[in-house]
Amino acid sequence: MLIRDHITTILIALLVIASAIGLVLSQHHSRGLITELQRLYEERDRLDIEWGQLLLEQSTWATPSRIEYFAADKLDMRVPGHDNFVVISQ
Repeated sequence: MLIRDHITTILIALLVIASAIGLVLSQHHSRGLITELQRLYEERDRLDIEWGQLLLEQSTWATPSRIEYFAADKLDMRVPGHDNFVVISQ
């Protein structure tokens, strides 16, 4: 009975040690995932800021006055006069 008690005690001790190692590994993995999640949140925030800046830039480039300026200045386009209009009636 004494040998059986020692074997039981050693087996329980080994199971406790294995459980403790499993817990440590699980916590380590969890901390790594939390770090990765925080990095992804920071990247998301950076991309949101960049997206807002790009939308602002797009709205600036696409203003009617800017388009009219480039059409007139760079492409030499003008609004047609009334004599260049043709009215088609049915």
